[in-house]
Amino acid sequence: MRMTQALRLPLFRHSRLLVALFFITLFFTGLLTGVDYGLACDEPWEQDILRENMKEYAIRLWGSDSEAALYYDGLGIQRISQSAERDHGQCAYYLAAPLLVLQHSSPHLLLILWHAYTWLWFMAGCWAVYAFCREMGFARPVSCFSTLLLFLSPRFFAEGHYNNKDMVLLSLVLLTLWLGLRLMKQPGLLRGLLFSFAGAMAANTKIAGAAAWGLVSLAILVSLTARRAWSLKMVCTASSTLLSFLAFYGLLTPALWQNPGEYLSYVLLNASGFSRWPGVVLFKGAIYQHRKNPLPRSYLPTMILLTLPLYTMPLAAAGQIKALLSFVKGKTASLKQGSALMQAVLTLLWLLPLGYAMLARPLVYNGWRHFYFIYAPLVLLAGLGLDTLAKLTLHRTWLKRAACLLLCLCFTITALGMALNHPYQYGYYNILTPGDASTQMELDYWVVSTVNAMKQLAAAPRDDRLALVLGAREPMSLFGIEHGHRVLSPALQATLSVTQDENAPYLFSNTTYARIYGTPAPDGYHVLFTLRAYGNILATIYEKDP
Repeated sequence: MRMTQALRLPLFRHSRLLVALFFITLFFTGLLTGVDYGLACDEPWEQDILRENMKEYAIRLWGSDSEAALYYDGLGIQRISQSAERDHGQCAYYLAAPLLVLQHSSPHLLLILWHAYTWLWFMAGCWAVYAFCREMGFARPVSCFSTLLLFLSPRFFAEGHYNNKDMVLLSLVLLTLWLGLRLMKQPGLLRGLLFSFAGAMAANTKIAGAAAWGLVSLAILVSLTARRAWSLKMVCTASSTLLSFLAFYGLLTPALWQNPGEYLSYVLLNASGFSRWPGVVLFKGAIYQHRKNPLPRSYLPTMILLTLPLYTMPLAAAGQIKALLSFVKGKTASLKQGSALMQAVLTLLWLLPLGYAMLARPLVYNGWRHFYFIYAPLVLLAGLGLDTLAKLTLHRTWLKRAACLLLCLCFTITALGMALNHPYQYGYYNILTPGDASTQMELDYWVVSTVNAMKQLAAAPRDDRLALVLGAREPMSLFGIEHGHRVLSPALQATLSVTQDENAPYLFSNTTYARIYGTPAPDGYHVLFTLRAYGNILATIYEKDP
């Protein structure tokens, strides 16, 4: 029985309509603000990986002399099966491939549309949180509040517009968990196909995404066995679910077709030790390079704790405790209950990857972003914590209202902070962060702020005697302005130019990379303005002294 009386406020009497308005508001809030985010430094490469997949399909379907294959030849695009990037799946963006024709004719428009498409995937993840909570029997208000734990996480909100790997994988894992719970509650052919399709998309995006499908599938098998519910129909459903996962994964992954064994070996190797990245990280004021001085084992738990709003992890901890207590009290009966088994899946889905990474410290450990997918089980456990709180206060009206008001206050404070720091929410650290995050921690890893700085420079009061020419003194800042200039509007491109001259009239400096490369503030220049996120300096524009 759903806890329909939990948090029963007048606002939720027309619940379905209000839930629809809730999601419409979330969707358009992100869509309309998405135009303010700059270019992530690897975005053009990710688009080339998408082209490589399209070329592989073209050659496999129509031959190497087909019009489509020759088109990609003309762009200098290689086949994904021959690319070092074949471990980066792009199936979530196959429908966006037609947008890529805009890269040369209208790169500014492509940037906007690409980010809008990425936002659709983030909202799919938000919907999956809500739908999962409803399948677990949570009330609509609790399910909506759980959704806000993802939507109002500053970093995830920002990266939900442009991080087409880690954030999309997070959404796909959430979709897999939701569809898996539906299959667990009522096994059937269609539900099995949908579950396998989502799982195959997650596995294509990153092979770690297969873990969600695998753990949920195992839980379903345990449930069927414990309940002695096996029948010919169930065998057929289980078989079709497995075969459809393999078929979907194969169809969505053209890099697999040429040499499946070599491909899977390459993908698994790079899943734990990314071979094309040196692993340089700024953490607590020290610069770590994996081969010389690997990050401490505390890195990932610390980053999770410091980059989420303060109330998120206590709720997740409450949900985790509730899940463990329910499973222990239920003993063997828990193996028959879909909700208890799913809570076990959520536990393993964050515990196993995190535990392995902390013990082995592989190269991929050098980035919290690589582990965003474990926020899927954490946010759902936080939803369980909210549901537990709602049940505990169900018959205590004053306590129920106090808890609801406190939660609304927390969300309001977070939302105001996001609005005031827009579009730099990706630089968020909470108040537990020791010292000055500008010098202690990474802030703008993807140099997304570069385009914003260039736009602000063009409009800022400045010395009119100086030519509006922008340079940089360290590689990543220079990389950022060179690529960022390509996606500016034609009017801005005509006004502002970039150069490799380290003594240009204006210099751009990304704070994180200036710290990593040891680049000091330039002599003979003064600060024209800075870009800040939550008080931390993301980037600085310097103007040459008169």
